[in-house]
Amino acid sequence: MIFFENAVKMALLVFLVALCFPQYAFAYIDPGTGSYVFQIVIAAFVAASFLIKTYWHKIKSFVVGLFSKNGR
Repeated sequence: MIFFENAVKMALLVFLVALCFPQYAFAYIDPGTGSYVFQIVIAAFVAASFLIKTYWHKIKSFVVGLFSKNGR
C-alpha cells in the first residue's frame, strides 16, 4: 500500500514539473477533436442531470437531514 501511495505522489510530482517547464509542441487540434470534446461535455451534463433526477428524493432527504434540528 505504501508503494502505491509513493508511486502516485511521484507521478503527480513528475506531472507538475512537466507543466512548469513546457516544451514547444508543433501540433494542432483539428475540428474533429473539438467536436469530440464538446460531445463529452454535453454527455457528462446529460448523465449528471439524469443521475440527479433518478436520486432526487435521496439527495433531498440527505440535505434536509443535514440541516434539521433533530439530526436525523
